[in-house]
Amino acid sequence: MSWDFYRYFLAVAETGSLSAAARQLSVSQPTVGRQIAELEKRLETRLFERASHGYLLTPAGQQIKARIEKVAADLVGAEQQVRGLDKSLSGLIRVSATEGLGSYWLTPRLSEFQKRHPNIQFELMLNISVVDLRRREADVALRLANPRVSDLIGRQVGRTGFGLYGAKTYVDKRGAPETLADLAHHDFIGWQEGPENFVLSAALEKLTAPAQVKFRCNTVAAQIAAVANGMGLFLAPHYLVPRDGSIVRLLPAEIDQKVDLWLLTHQDLIKTRRIRALLDFLYEKFRNDRQSLLGGV
Repeated sequence: MSWDFYRYFLAVAETGSLSAAARQLSVSQPTVGRQIAELEKRLETRLFERASHGYLLTPAGQQIKARIEKVAADLVGAEQQVRGLDKSLSGLIRVSATEGLGSYWLTPRLSEFQKRHPNIQFELMLNISVVDLRRREADVALRLANPRVSDLIGRQVGRTGFGLYGAKTYVDKRGAPETLADLAHHDFIGWQEGPENFVLSAALEKLTAPAQVKFRCNTVAAQIAAVANGMGLFLAPHYLVPRDGSIVRLLPAEIDQKVDLWLLTHQDLIKTRRIRALLDFLYEKFRNDRQSLLGGV
């Protein structure tokens, strides 16, 4: 049964007349009368006594009024709660990023944001593969390069630089390459899988032959461990490399690639307060870390 019947019922019960109820609901008096008559017909019960001075509730009407008022209060409360979800800094935010950027740069920033807003929950999805924001696989995505999809909203938040790195122990043993041609005499660490256009995989293919890639894996942590143990050289973002001197940069003038960083969300989420607050927070963090992301300093 339509809730409209009960809206009309409550209006008549509160005002005591069809005319006052009609004014309250901004409808005509006959409309109110028809709704009350139809409700009584469906319930097979008289809800009002028609008196000369107005409409009075019958015992059945009094009983149903108490129940309807409780339902109406619950509906109002539910509506206010749902409206508040998008306006309050609480709830779940699903974020997608590549493993390196997500683990080494993004996670500490999300931790800082969550400390400011303890009712926020995060799910961080780390993968080379791109999740589909249009299918709501994530709420916010941090990506390399602009996907150019019409229903996504975002902006370029900076650039990150990539370089060639190797363990100091490896370089001491095998020698440091002095030219790009010298790379033919070295071993490399590569990616096991990923999109065909993944920037690190594409760059490595231009520098080496497949046989030179002695170790492939699909996590940044394993790559760093392989490099630290002298298994070969690798291409890596500057922010990813340990600062303790155990891993050194090689051929900085020849290998200095830069890639745009984009922070994106779906157009339907841009006005959600928790999403907007996170985007603004990350914009500021990227602005502060612009140089370190770009040049590793």
